[in-house]
Amino acid sequence: MLQLDFTLVATSSHGAVRASATIGQGATLLTGPSGAGKSTLLGLIAGALPPQSGTLRWRNQTWSDGPSLLVPSHLRGIGWQPQAPSLHPGWTARDHLDATYRFRPQRPDLEARLIDGLELGPIMARRAGHLSAGEAQRVALLRALTACHGLLLLDEPVTALPPDLARRAIELIASLTHNQGWTAIVVSHQPLDGIKPTAHLELAEGRLRTA
Repeated sequence: MLQLDFTLVATSSHGAVRASATIGQGATLLTGPSGAGKSTLLGLIAGALPPQSGTLRWRNQTWSDGPSLLVPSHLRGIGWQPQAPSLHPGWTARDHLDATYRFRPQRPDLEARLIDGLELGPIMARRAGHLSAGEAQRVALLRALTACHGLLLLDEPVTALPPDLARRAIELIASLTHNQGWTAIVVSHQPLDGIKPTAHLELAEGRLRTA
């Protein structure tokens, strides 16, 4: 069974974040008020932010111990979609996808399914600086799902999408999480009909608890 264990302490823009949990397979919904530190927590798990203290373990590997990052973010096999898509304006959508393969095996069958499901075929040759907010969010989601090798972190994954595309994206997330046996942590302020969470955690007043 895939399992994520962590006890982490960090500082967000609204104060300290203290989080301790064991998360298994399936989708875990992470909620909490704006500024509670949800994005900070995902950044800690992804390796984009160093914790002040605590440990982070995935499977039988320790990723961080105290402020030391023992496994760099690009070697963690995580599919991570930050709340704000981090796209290079001069790169095409295709360039961004190809960049994920530098440290991940190519998965042509999955890639084709995702490009079709997210309706990205017509814009794969377009530069990110010319994409709409919704298109950029879909490219970021494509990268996360393609890069995932067991652990998926999604921060408000469909907020910029129209209802029909949001529904299709959620169906893809739910299907892959279930069929691939992934462990997913999903932050969302809106209902995600189609995803049946196996757990619900709430981050409030700087502490993580079961909702």
